[in-house]
This record gives sequence, C-alpha cells and structure tokens, in this order.
Amino acid sequence: MNSVRLVQFTDPHLLADPQGTLRGAATLPRLQACLAHARKHFFPADVIAITGDLVQDEPAAYGALELLFDDCEAPVLLIAGNHDLPEEMRRRINRPPFQIGGTHRAGAWTLLLLESWYAQAGNGEGMLGAAQMRELDATLDRHRDGPVFVLLHHPPIPMESPGLDSLGLLDGDDLLRLVARHPQVRGLAWGHAHQSLDLFHRDNLRLMCTPATCMQFNPRNGFIVDDRPPGYRVVDLQPDGGIATEVVWLEHYRD
Repeated sequence: MNSVRLVQFTDPHLLADPQGTLRGAATLPRLQACLAHARKHFFPADVIAITGDLVQDEPAAYGALELLFDDCEAPVLLIAGNHDLPEEMRRRINRPPFQIGGTHRAGAWTLLLLESWYAQAGNGEGMLGAAQMRELDATLDRHRDGPVFVLLHHPPIPMESPGLDSLGLLDGDDLLRLVARHPQVRGLAWGHAHQSLDLFHRDNLRLMCTPATCMQFNPRNGFIVDDRPPGYRVVDLQPDGGIATEVVWLEHYRD
C-alpha cells in the first residue's frame, strides 16, 4: 500500500473584496500563490485539507475558495474556524470534492475532522465539547484497524504566545487525554495560531501547527505580525503509521 499525501492549507481569511487585505496581507493572492506552488511541487495530492478561517466573517468570500479548489482532483476537507460561518459553508460548498467535518478514509489512514468552532466564543477561542468528545471516543474505537490523523482548527496545546494561548482549544487537555487512550492516533495538525510548530507529545503522537496562507504572527509575541511569508504543510502518511512532513514557506513571495 502506498503512502498518502495530504496538503494542508489553513487560515486564508478570504474577504468579499478580491483585493482586500487583513493586517496588510492581500489574502486571496497569497492563497492563490500557495496553491500554485503546491500544484507545481507537491501535486498530485491524495487529500487537501483547509483547516479553518477560510473567510474573514464575510460569506461572499466562500465563492473564491470554491472556484480555487474545485478542480484539484482530490477530496478537499474543510473545517470551520472562529471567523467562518458554518451554516453558510454547508449551504454553499457541502458537495464533492468538498467535505465539511466528519471522517475520511485514505489508504491505510483514517482522517478525522474535528469541529473546534465554538458558537459561544467571545474572542475566538475553541471548544470541542462533551458530546463531540464522546463521539470522537466512539469513532476511534471503531477505527482501530489502522493509523489515524486528526485535523482541527484551534491549538490543543499552549503555543507559548501571550494572548493567543487564551484563544486556543479550551478543552485541549481533555482531547489529549482521550487521544492517549487510542495509540492508533499518530498525528494532530491545526492552524489558528498563524505560526509553525512540530513536536512529539509522546513517542508516537506528532503535534503540528501549520502557518497561515495569509500573514503570520511572531512566535511568543502575541498578535504582532511577523515578516514570515505565506506557508502551508505537506504531510506524507506512511502505511506503517509513520509521518513525514514539512512546512513550505513561499520565501520569495511579494504582494
């Protein structure tokens, strides 16, 4: 059985105005540049994931994302972030090749999409909640026959960044305790923090934060915009449960 190539984009923050900017970043051209780079260097992909904040609170912006990814010839897995409008997502783009939330099987792997968007969030924090935790536990019980990779929007661990850590996954510790009972879970990948991280939580569990396609926040400095370029992540999921991954930075990108 071959490895599964997953390309993860996150936090494009698209605006209704195609020329619109967020904190000085032209969000649509940056996403277009990331996708064009991935097409050239890492496609064909088996799965594409876009892990939240697809838009910046503007429902009309979903049209641009739909046009960009409609012909990628791979399933496009979507997760709502705190700036998304989940009902509008489902109304507009809940059709092949798009999938919002749920479970996706790819080769030996099961991919799980968690909805950390939190309706009661006041500032952008996330929560899975008891019902989704129970559902996740039951789903993992059913998928013990192969490795599992989990995708979500909010960081389940502190990013050591003032302010930003208070807006992470409020029940992140509960998620990690649950996952610890299911050793077939080999990786968790998220966005939201607009920066990169890659570490092992335990011997066989890899934790990954993927930088945004728009702008980055300076590590450990809260919401200060960094000078790092747009980025995305490539993940090769091996049949034996191994994970090979790299963050790809568009080092020569200019607005």
